[in-house]
Amino acid sequence: MKQIYARITCGLVFSVAVFNAQAQLISYGQQDPQFTQYMLNTSGFNPAAIGVEDAWVSTLGVRSQWVSLPGAPVSQSLTSHAPIYKINSAVGVTVINDIMGQQRTTGASLDYAYHKRFGPSTLSIGASGGIFQETINGAKLVTPTGNYEGGVNHNDPNLPVTTISKMIPDAAFGMYFFGRNLTAGISANHLLLPITAGNDANSGTVQYNPNGYVYVAYGFDAGNRFRIMPNVLYKTDLNEGVVDLNTLVTYNNNIQAGISCRANTALAFDAVALMAGMRVADRWLLSYSYDVTLSALNTVSSGSHEIVVRYSIPVARPRAGKMINNPRFLYH
Repeated sequence: MKQIYARITCGLVFSVAVFNAQAQLISYGQQDPQFTQYMLNTSGFNPAAIGVEDAWVSTLGVRSQWVSLPGAPVSQSLTSHAPIYKINSAVGVTVINDIMGQQRTTGASLDYAYHKRFGPSTLSIGASGGIFQETINGAKLVTPTGNYEGGVNHNDPNLPVTTISKMIPDAAFGMYFFGRNLTAGISANHLLLPITAGNDANSGTVQYNPNGYVYVAYGFDAGNRFRIMPNVLYKTDLNEGVVDLNTLVTYNNNIQAGISCRANTALAFDAVALMAGMRVADRWLLSYSYDVTLSALNTVSSGSHEIVVRYSIPVARPRAGKMINNPRFLYH
């Protein structure tokens, strides 16, 4: 049992692989990567959140979860998006890579959002479409009755002995409201049905459970230099739910610090986290967070580390009024 624990701990914790009589692979479990600093990149889980800033924003998130635990999740996320004012829209791209035990998910999607302004506030409706590659390395799976001397023999005809990989389409939809103080969004990812490819021993069905998100944040000024933004993110795979509570404090629009707490809907606490960051040379934002594990996994892991890097290029809104070209000035 110790060998099984050491090699596929997170496969048991996160991803349950069930093989039917035709050896078709169905992968369930935590589908989207876990990020503590979600409030710095809301477009990562809601396609309607793109273009909400007057800038071309690119964000890289790198997370190492449950350090020292064999097979623990390691995740990377890259998003880049910009507004297109002439058509009241925004476009973007999202790329993720997530490794959990012997399971790896890599994907990319294109995002689009339409923005409708209501005075100082905006309602955004967005969608995304892309493709994911889901891979499970059967050669590194271990069973209690298997024989692994000189080869791989699980003693189970329904378990693969090689790597199984599937390409699947993916889609997401969301709505996002943002104003001077209040921000709120709702979204759903992995909306397409599972795709089946063949029925031989190395084929299977890879299914993503739909993931739902509800995000609410309210920012307010505390004096001339401080801004405080309490926020909450609820996420569910339609079987279980997790709630993240966070308060982010920004000083002089430059230095920020925050604290978070994560628990499931049964009030079983998973972690508390501290985060700190600062802007560098106006366009760069660097932020770091550390999760202190509160669950039973705190005896076999040393917390989680996460780094977020953002780069913003301002995109000016068109001037109000009508532009009149003068033929005397050809450069106009």
